[in-house]
Amino acid sequence: MGEFEDNLHRRLEQAERAVCLAVEQQDDYGAEVHRADLANLRRLAGEHGVAVTVPEEG
Repeated sequence: MGEFEDNLHRRLEQAERAVCLAVEQQDDYGAEVHRADLANLRRLAGEHGVAVTVPEEG
């Protein structure tokens, strides 16, 4: 895996954790901001052919 892919996967994991934390803290605005970041990262991954897993949203 290249540096771009490694960095992208790391950022995806961070964004996923941030969404979970915001949800746990009942921070609706924060959760939406992090979900938008996550969506952008997934779009970026798709544009560059980087495979990502999509966890269920809760």
